[in-house]
Amino acid sequence: MRLLRWLCIGFIAFGACQGGIRNEKGTASDTLQHPDTLLPTDREQKYCFLRTEGTQQQDSLYIQLVVRDETVSGVYNVIPHEKDARRGTVMGKVDNGVFDLVWTFTQEGTQDTLRVVFALRDGQLLQKPLSVDTLTGRQITLDTAPFSEAYEPVDCVATPGAGYAGSR
Repeated sequence: MRLLRWLCIGFIAFGACQGGIRNEKGTASDTLQHPDTLLPTDREQKYCFLRTEGTQQQDSLYIQLVVRDETVSGVYNVIPHEKDARRGTVMGKVDNGVFDLVWTFTQEGTQDTLRVVFALRDGQLLQKPLSVDTLTGRQITLDTAPFSEAYEPVDCVATPGAGYAGSR
């Protein structure tokens, strides 16, 4: 009976993912460069971006955004080399090319959430950096922070759900 229930849930989830028109080019096209023309109202589009850091570019930050109207969902994975990764999902809204999202992630077996804010500019995805709240010790996104961390567009097909090209 449990197996049947899980199969039904799986088929429903799969069917829900198949709806809508999807642009999976995954690169920052002209529509990304002009926030006013970000999306037609009847389409769903998927975009993927990658940022590498470290002395040998060994740390990867990957985000996949699925946008429909003003609603955004997707995957966001921060995978530092030889350290504990944060893998999770994002949900939120887009307004004038600014993505205000809640990132729900798991790190070291513990689930947590953070607010993350991104903007589309000149084909790149820019992020407001995370700061540390000195009272709580938690990371936060300050509204006054500049968009200073750049992610480059990548092909969504080359970076399936694992997080980044070449990941395991």
